[in-house]
Amino acid sequence: MLFLGLGAVGITLTAVLGGWVLYQQFFASDADRTESEVPVMTYYHDAEFLAEPQAGIKYLVEDESGIDEGETLNAVVDWIQADDPNIFTGDWRAKVSSWNDTALVEIDGDASTMIQEYYADVPMPYIDGDHNIETASVDLVFV
Repeated sequence: MLFLGLGAVGITLTAVLGGWVLYQQFFASDADRTESEVPVMTYYHDAEFLAEPQAGIKYLVEDESGIDEGETLNAVVDWIQADDPNIFTGDWRAKVSSWNDTALVEIDGDASTMIQEYYADVPMPYIDGDHNIETASVDLVFV
């Protein structure tokens, strides 16, 4: 009788956990929750030993359909060349590294002399795995 009771409890537990896993897999919300909190690191360096002041931006993006590394790099280059907001002038470098559904976008180079200390809700581009252009809204703080 004890083994019959333990078997029934084990089967019930397996069914409940299996049902929960299936629900999470197929019926849970597909909303991308990471866009609202995009980690960003920015810097501004105005040392005497540099001919030009330097600025840098790093941000992470995550998308359930993945990130297209090459097209994201092209979108970031277009964003820099559009010069809005006016952050980079002269030489700059952009790099995109991706793994799984996440990408790290790094931009650094000569900073504009018109750079502001704070930019609110700057739309930073990336291309998802379905080749759709998306934006991550970030706040840039240069100190």
